Amino acid sequence: MKKLLLLFIILFSLSAKSQNSKEIFTMFYNVENLFDTINDLFTQDEEFLPSSRKAWDTEKYTHKMKQLTKVFSSINNNKYPNLIGLCEIENKSVIEDLLKEPFFKDHNYTIIHKNSPDSRGMDCALLFDKNFELLNHDFIEVKIPDAGTTRDIVYVQLKLREDIFHVFVNHWPSRWGGEKKTEHKRVFVSSILREYIDQNIEDDQFIIIMGDLNDYPSNKSVRDVLVKKDLTNLVLQKEWMDIGSYNWNNEWNFLDHIIVSNNFLSGKSKIQVKDFNVLNKEWMLYTKKNGKKCPNRTYGGSNWYGGFSDHLPVYCVFTLY
Repeated sequence: MKKLLLLFIILFSLSAKSQNSKEIFTMFYNVENLFDTINDLFTQDEEFLPSSRKAWDTEKYTHKMKQLTKVFSSINNNKYPNLIGLCEIENKSVIEDLLKEPFFKDHNYTIIHKNSPDSRGMDCALLFDKNFELLNHDFIEVKIPDAGTTRDIVYVQLKLREDIFHVFVNHWPSRWGGEKKTEHKRVFVSSILREYIDQNIEDDQFIIIMGDLNDYPSNKSVRDVLVKKDLTNLVLQKEWMDIGSYNWNNEWNFLDHIIVSNNFLSGKSKIQVKDFNVLNKEWMLYTKKNGKKCPNRTYGGSNWYGGFSDHLPVYCVFTLY
């Protein structure tokens, strides 16, 4: 009897971390400069080494992993997300280190990742669980005229039951140098993604686009180029008051998006959007001297803050019928 009781407790504990089979929990998180401490001779990672001004060492790396794990364990009430999009990761090894944290002990994720041509070695990746069958994947190369190669777009084709999912994980060029001066870069990347969708995906299949687009929902790259009549930006499905995924000059907005094909929003669909939101816990935020709050990040310049990320994660729950 005691053995049966113990077996029940173990099974219950394992199931507590598994998402209800009637729901699919999807999240995206810019984890802000998740570098290891090892010098990569092929990238410009010198800023995040033990010998750098930041003194990025094993202790700080381990602390960062524990901070990120706190976010992952909180976002879905101590259950594993089914789909995880990541950006600002240096390599596959840092993902594997993250998955060694106790919270992920019984995970069953498949990692789709490739070292991209980004000069600093910053990449995107997708993690998916055993609810999905991998059909295909690709890394869409982006060469911006007169600006060089930027981060690949990670594309993964998955099967869920009898339905086909097309998932894209993005990290578009930053606004460094000025929003207007760099806008053409993001418009170009957006057009590459839009063309890929138009040429490769059938109308009745499901599309999930997630990522740090470094543009707001109202910007040209997102509103005018990418989000045509077949797509919906879930950020625009709600009204937000003093909240977003990113804070700039004390103003909240969304640089991080989850954009889906309209069939997720059809009342006749077998898979429908249940909720979209941003994880915004008090312990993830830093209160400035003026009383304004922003994401509690890892570094400010060379100053160690020991936080989580300069972005907050966004997530979406899909209901299966």
